[in-house]
Amino acid sequence: MKPNNAKLTQGKPSKAIISMMVPMVIGLIVMIGNGLVDAYFIGKLGYIQLAAVSYAFPVWFIVSGVVMGLGVGTSSLVARAIGSDDKKTVKKIATHSMILAVVSGSLLTFAGLSSIDFIFGLLGANEETMPYVREYMEVYFWGALFLAVPMIGNSVLRASGDAKTPSLLMASSAIINAILDPILIFGWFGAPALGVQGAALASVVANIMFLIASLSVLIFRDDLIQFRNQTIAAILHSWKKILHVGLPAIASNLIAPLSSALVTALVSSYGQAAVAAFGLAGRIEAFMIVIFMALGGAVAPYVGQNYGAKRFDRLTDGFKFCARLSLFYAIFCIIVFYAFSGPLLSFFTQEPEVIRIAKLQLTYTPWGYGFLGLVALCNGSFNAFGKPIPAMTISISRTLLVYVPMAYFLASIFGIKGVFIGQVISNILAAIVGVIWYKIIFRKLQSTVENTG
Repeated sequence: MKPNNAKLTQGKPSKAIISMMVPMVIGLIVMIGNGLVDAYFIGKLGYIQLAAVSYAFPVWFIVSGVVMGLGVGTSSLVARAIGSDDKKTVKKIATHSMILAVVSGSLLTFAGLSSIDFIFGLLGANEETMPYVREYMEVYFWGALFLAVPMIGNSVLRASGDAKTPSLLMASSAIINAILDPILIFGWFGAPALGVQGAALASVVANIMFLIASLSVLIFRDDLIQFRNQTIAAILHSWKKILHVGLPAIASNLIAPLSSALVTALVSSYGQAAVAAFGLAGRIEAFMIVIFMALGGAVAPYVGQNYGAKRFDRLTDGFKFCARLSLFYAIFCIIVFYAFSGPLLSFFTQEPEVIRIAKLQLTYTPWGYGFLGLVALCNGSFNAFGKPIPAMTISISRTLLVYVPMAYFLASIFGIKGVFIGQVISNILAAIVGVIWYKIIFRKLQSTVENTG
């Protein structure tokens, strides 16, 4: 990879975005599919174990939310530096972000291990599920230590326009996890049968392999990491710039699991079967909305490079393409879940109540997917522009200020399906605000460049 090769500023915008999305979709499908593999094998242990691991879902979002937020800050700086052909800054930010990754990963691991009972007690885990929650998280939290570096490293690679390598690394890690799952959960091939703890251990081992492979690419293949001649002052200056975008992105990312935790507590009032259903349906939904996750990931480097190169015509064309893609794919998801959610859920569990509630979720929530895609598009663009506050504001408003109160209010009227209706409404409102805000910022940036040009 050549750090000055701003390849996302060339060719058709749709082709450039798709070239980033496709590898990311493949990598994310494998990773999320691995979550379904976890659910499948853990489901064989019983729905109580499945419920216990489902409690870990919002906490996983907290860990990954911090790491991905730092990755957003790193990607924003690197992509703009590449667009303006500043090789020195690319290497400096890449190196300093790796140091930040080690520090943040260590802090996350310590904080998680110190607060297991407190966190999951708040989420609603009872005496039946808490022992399994503890078994799982006491191992799983160590994964944060090994996850931060490769995740932030992948952000550097994507900012350069290389989506294939990060996706290959992610997919390889997920495959390792999937292979180790049944071996460690059930004790295949002479290994000890560790139950839910085995699933957590499989994740940690996969993260370690992910770390080794990512560092090899960054150091030896691309020569982006150079630890020689680095000063504390220079590192802190880079961290300040990364955190300018990264902290609001982290705040946005953390609001989602906080909201999910509050909703999980609400769902737990309907019983542990409801928690299992919520977790299972959430994993299946994550598999289907991978397009929107990849879209948000592809938009950031595309917008960053083209903004750095002052190609506002390409920004307009790219936005229109992504908006159309989001809405048409949402229609596809609605049809698929309407037709196949029942048989799909039956593959993972035979508990009638779990299937009933999960099917409700998969019937209602897809109606908000297209709007969720628009939110991802707008927020990815805001961060790439170096304007993180709108993205943070929209994320907080969508989840904590709208979704959670709406879920509690509608649940009091419609029962548990009110939770899912509230999610759809929050996505619609956030998309409307996001698109309007994007147009305002875009015009201001374009006007500034034209006046100074």
